[in-house]
This record gives sequence, C-alpha cells and structure tokens, in this order.
Amino acid sequence: MMATTARDQLYGTYRCPVCGHRDAIELSADESSRILDCSYCDTALEVTTRGRDAVRLAVQVVGEAA
Repeated sequence: MMATTARDQLYGTYRCPVCGHRDAIELSADESSRILDCSYCDTALEVTTRGRDAVRLAVQVVGEAA
C-alpha cells in the first residue's frame, strides 16, 4: 500500500480486505478519506490517509470499526 505525495494530491494503492484485489486511488490534498466500492467485488470501502506526510493508505470495510 505505498503512496507518493504531490503538492495537491496523494496517489496510492490499497488492497480490498474482503477479496484481496489491489487498486489505486488519488485523493486531493483536502481529502482525508473517501468511500468507494471495490472494483472487483463491489464491497463498500473507506480509504483513509494516515496523515499529511504519510506514505501509506488505510482501508476498511464501511460499517466496521477501525
């Protein structure tokens, strides 16, 4: 789940905790998280940055505790 930061965006990969499919996402600098569906199994996921300077993204199934 490595990510690279740019001045106005964060680009990284994440792995779906349900099916294991790996996908990529771009978050703008003012977004700390986004809810989206896995492109493989359609599970609702919340992808979250771990801070402004972090290089990893966290992911969890929507509705589950962190």
